[in-house]
Amino acid sequence: MNRSSQTIFFALLVTGILQTQVYAQGRNQILFVGTPLAVGVGRYNAVGFQPSFDIRYQHPLGSNFTVTAKTGLDIFLVKSKYREYFRYYYNTTTGISIPITVGPRVYIVDGLYAGLNLGVDIGVNSIALTSFRFEPGFGYAIRLANKNYVDMGTSFITSFSEGSGAFSFNFAYGVNLGR
Repeated sequence: MNRSSQTIFFALLVTGILQTQVYAQGRNQILFVGTPLAVGVGRYNAVGFQPSFDIRYQHPLGSNFTVTAKTGLDIFLVKSKYREYFRYYYNTTTGISIPITVGPRVYIVDGLYAGLNLGVDIGVNSIALTSFRFEPGFGYAIRLANKNYVDMGTSFITSFSEGSGAFSFNFAYGVNLGR
């Protein structure tokens, strides 16, 4: 993340915290079940496509400020003939990891949010290594007539090592636990 992106994200985070209006999403406990789809980005990235499954719990801490805990299962498809640092070559293969993250989510205006999750990716097979996970993102949570939510967003997933980035599109259904 470059300096201007960090400045914009920080400004959005501070603006959201300082607002006094109460947004429905920010005062509810919500359990989201989703299917993020990601694609690897960067010159040295071996990930072609990454379908995932995740479960997120959102707990309110203020009128528009929440903390979100997330876990799930990431399945990433490794491109064939990829050369890594130590000159290993892979045929097309699949890696599996379990992300465990937690972080703040700020509702900037009704439905629109920015968040940052930090945690760990636990490698399940020999292709996936256990590593730090940094995941800033933003999205929009739409309140449905039954007081539940549909959440659509995007995030960038990285461990800051060369070739570790993925751009993710997130789709989730949220059950309002605090009706």
